[in-house]
Amino acid sequence: MDFAYRLADNAVTRQFDSLSTATVDATNDGLIDSLACALAGVRAHGLDQARTALGRWGQDGCTVWGGFGKAPAPVAAFLNAVALHALDYDDTDDKVPLHAFGMVLPGLLADLEENLPDCDGQRFLTALAVGVDGAMRVGRAGGPKGSRGWNYSVISGSIGAVLAIANLRGWDAQMTVDALGHQLTQTSGSLQSIIDGSLAKRFQPAQLVKNVMFSVALAQSGIDGPRNVFEGKAGFINLYQDGKFDLEAAGLNMHHCNLIEDLSLKPYPACRFTHAPIDLALELHRNEGLRLDDIKHIDIRVSGQAVNMVGRQYDPRTAGIVDAQFSIAYTVAVGLAKGAVLIGDFTDEAIRDEKIGRFAHSQITITADDALPFLGMTPVFFDVTLNDGRVMQVQTDVVSGSPQKRMSAAQLRDKVDDCLNYGESDTRTDALVNAVESLRTGMPVKTLLALLS
Repeated sequence: MDFAYRLADNAVTRQFDSLSTATVDATNDGLIDSLACALAGVRAHGLDQARTALGRWGQDGCTVWGGFGKAPAPVAAFLNAVALHALDYDDTDDKVPLHAFGMVLPGLLADLEENLPDCDGQRFLTALAVGVDGAMRVGRAGGPKGSRGWNYSVISGSIGAVLAIANLRGWDAQMTVDALGHQLTQTSGSLQSIIDGSLAKRFQPAQLVKNVMFSVALAQSGIDGPRNVFEGKAGFINLYQDGKFDLEAAGLNMHHCNLIEDLSLKPYPACRFTHAPIDLALELHRNEGLRLDDIKHIDIRVSGQAVNMVGRQYDPRTAGIVDAQFSIAYTVAVGLAKGAVLIGDFTDEAIRDEKIGRFAHSQITITADDALPFLGMTPVFFDVTLNDGRVMQVQTDVVSGSPQKRMSAAQLRDKVDDCLNYGESDTRTDALVNAVESLRTGMPVKTLLALLS
């Protein structure tokens, strides 16, 4: 029987009482983080145009977060997914990498609001944990091993989104497999938007989230989907992973539903592969007192995948916001210059800073170290040549925000403050945190939705 049946059976049988305290804690933290990112992202480039373009299909239904009214469920889920991912501040599974909440949460909340408006918090948190676990499980088993340029966040994450909604609705395994099959027929997503620095990058998760809404609607109506979703001749493994998928790892300890505990929350609003280099830049700024004027050149050695994703030479004359978000050179220069890397450093005005741009372009060299694991985010090495002739060598083996170096509660609140202030949100940090924390006691989810509207 296809692996989809194992995933489906596990997803629909999970209940709140089966989740560990650590899993619930991680789900709460991820939810706080994600909603804060979304309430900041509503101001991101492209959102106004998208809201206008999609508004023609109706303005009733589900909440468009941030005070932008309502829209039909697929449209609301789409717009909320764009907002969550737009600033590249949302969570990452460092082992893939993959953005999980951005794929699972928007569709789940839209489906809940449309079909189960009185749903209690425990039921919602269970579905959210199930979906994130499923996305991470599939991503880790496949991901970039054989993806040929597919965006593995979206091709894996949409599977988790289907599983979350199936759990929320109380489906059986067969209906869940049908929905997974419909999603297989709609799976897509290219890394080319990252390579080209296009704003389409921030819309890709939303495209698949919108498709999830159609997939679950078709399955609910009794229309069957392909059933050999993973192992079929043209199934997920052969079509999207070139046959390179670890089925044993995908099924390992599935009943614990706890992979969410291994998810990283981002301390900086840029691609996760920039974070270890940013850590080193901030360390040099803070501990050594170094600024751009003190440094002649920095040679940075990272993994091959880091070079692919964020190692291109930064050109301040042509760079867009996405280019800056996906640039080690730019983010390191910002960290050295300012001692922090915040949302405001990724605006049209900020990325045109002449001094930072010149340093990023001419005084930083990034190379792939063949001795490092190809997909690794760490270790990262800096050879820093100072203007006085001294050479400093620093490295890091752990990246901030990871399970090995988690953000503290205070750091998470600081991030939420930054997000809500940037987004000019009427919702304040205490209200958002308290509403999410109350879900585990069974508070209705509509109380949280009221804050988002």
